[in-house]
Order: sequence, then C-alpha cells, then structure tokens
Amino acid sequence: MSLPDATRSDRIYPLLQNLDLENLAFATLQGTGETLNIEELNEDELRRLVLVNLARLTVKGEWNGLLTASSGGGTQYAFDPIDSSLMPATYAYFSPMDIYRTKSTTVSTTGMQEKAQFFRFVAPKDGEMGLIKIRTGSTNTAQDDVNIAIYSSTSGLPSTRVGLISIDVNGGADLYSSSSWTTAPTLTAGDTYWIGFASDGTTRATVSTTDSAQYLALGLTHYPGTAYGTLYNYGGTDDDLPSTITTSELQPDNSKPIIPFMYQYA
Repeated sequence: MSLPDATRSDRIYPLLQNLDLENLAFATLQGTGETLNIEELNEDELRRLVLVNLARLTVKGEWNGLLTASSGGGTQYAFDPIDSSLMPATYAYFSPMDIYRTKSTTVSTTGMQEKAQFFRFVAPKDGEMGLIKIRTGSTNTAQDDVNIAIYSSTSGLPSTRVGLISIDVNGGADLYSSSSWTTAPTLTAGDTYWIGFASDGTTRATVSTTDSAQYLALGLTHYPGTAYGTLYNYGGTDDDLPSTITTSELQPDNSKPIIPFMYQYA
C-alpha cells in the first residue's frame, strides 16, 4: 500500500526497482538520496528513502548509523589521514585524500631492514585473516624468518598489534606462505589496518620488493611533492614488531622499498 496521499515516486523506487534488500548496499542508497533537496516538495521521496533504509537495516541486522554515529554521519575517509605532525615542513600542505596511480616499476631483491616497516591497507570484507604470502627473488640459506604483524589504526597511525605470524623463506626464489598465526587478526570491512614487517633476528633474509612510488595494490598514501609510502620505526628496537606502537618512534621514509604481500581469509 502506498504512503497516504503520496505522489508517484519518480526517483527512489525507479532507481532501486531492480535491487533486493539483501544486495542493496548503503553506498547505493546514499547515492540515490544525497541529491534530494530537503524541501516540502520532496517529502514523499524522503519518506520512501527512510522506509527503504529501515527495511535494508532490518534484513541485514545492521543498525550502525541508525542507533549510533558510526555510519552516515561525521567525517568519513576510505583511509585515515596520516598525522600531519609526521610531515616535514617542506610538505606541510597536503590533501588528506588517498589517490592512486599506476606506473611501471622494477622488482628488486632487498634485505630486510633493521627496523620494522609499516604499510597500511583497508579490509575489503569482514573475517579472520588466513594464509599470507610474500615472494623472494633470490636464494636464502639459514636466514631468520620474516615476521609479519597486523595493527589496528588510531588517528591514522598503527597502534595495537592484532595479529602476528612468521614465514620461513629459506630456499630458492619463490612464493612463501603461512597461515599459522600466533594470534589471527579479525578484520572489519572498510577499516584501516597496518601491516608490519621485521626480521626474526639479525641474520636477515632477502625478499622481493618494489620501489616506493607504488600505491595501487596496497592503498598507500601519496602526498604532493613526495612519495611517502612507508612508515619506518626509526626509534624502535631492531627486528621488533612491538605489541603497541610508540608513534613518536615512527617516521615516514620514501627511501624504503615496499614489500608486496597477499592474504586470504580463513
């Protein structure tokens, strides 16, 4: 039954008519309604927008944004902007938006750094992280494992370790993987996380790396005039992935290479 005395829908229902509630994403609904002017003329369409969203939330059992401010309100970023205090004065002015670009790159073989390196990424869906892979470009013999940690993000910086795993990369140039997490991280779709890499000791293995100007695969931030793709734990302990990050020990460093990785959900 139509809303009492309602006019015919010329926007909400026509634009959403081929979708069902199970597959209606919030972004689709948001795009449909955000251009509606808030005026009496659009009252019926605004009521329909609320009705459809309430039905969507009921089906999904997803009440964020209706009872809390975690969805739909306030400032939202696909990625948290990095704390501006980490930027040198030369690059004091920058946009807090992540941009992407593609370019040719050289894959190199690089020894693990003395300090931990951190790169950020956004989880594409909810779930527990399972298998994770990295590649080597040359033979490693009797080298220490590569330790990998996942960190939550606070104020745009890595904060608390939520997952830890080690990968034995001894052998020829190849893909190496593990799913034996000491603590398996549970990821939330759309949230920003940081992945950290460090050697398990001073006998550091070599791994395949790309140059620091690549952002597309890992969602790394590019700032105008520089290519800070890495946070480096300059003030931290060598070969350590601490349980809690001391942010004053971090520095952005575009001279450090990126370690490509791939992960799967458990």
